[in-house]
Amino acid sequence: MKIDKASYRNRGGLIQRITTVYKRFRYFTAAGNDLVVKRSAEFRMVKHAVLKVGSGVTIQDEAFFQLTMPEPKVFIGNNTVIGRRNVITAKNHISIGNDVLIGSDVQIVDHSHGMRKNMPIRLQKADIGSVEIGDDVWIGAGSKILMNVKIGKGAVIGANSVVLSDIPEYAIAVGAPARVVKYRE
Repeated sequence: MKIDKASYRNRGGLIQRITTVYKRFRYFTAAGNDLVVKRSAEFRMVKHAVLKVGSGVTIQDEAFFQLTMPEPKVFIGNNTVIGRRNVITAKNHISIGNDVLIGSDVQIVDHSHGMRKNMPIRLQKADIGSVEIGDDVWIGAGSKILMNVKIGKGAVIGANSVVLSDIPEYAIAVGAPARVVKYRE
């Protein structure tokens, strides 16, 4: 079988394996077999943060994980790909299922900044929620998944979509805000 060196499935050579081992023990609370974490992936986490991933997970170049106060927890299932330049920011809880493909430049955020009018925005505390992404989901490049959203099993999110509300199982949703246009057959 011929190896496609450009594929995200390429496990890399010795330097890549050393990078993965270092990052696995430095940042992950638990990780399954065959984890690949690219060298330029970045992690900023409070000491009590929880970051658990299943087997066969790939975290691509320049992915950025920010797990910050108060109680950040990120769970990623088996055989999931976190694309290039993805930003995953958790203050509470983000869950990504098994067999999920996330394109490049996707943002997944479980919180939003306070916007009350009685004080300057820079002084306000965050509004905190959660994000749940089911199994077998494909999130297109440039999409934004915002707080308090559940994306159902088998859903497809079109490129550059902004997901503000729940997406049902096997739905294909596109746009800003994302709306269901049809269902997978």
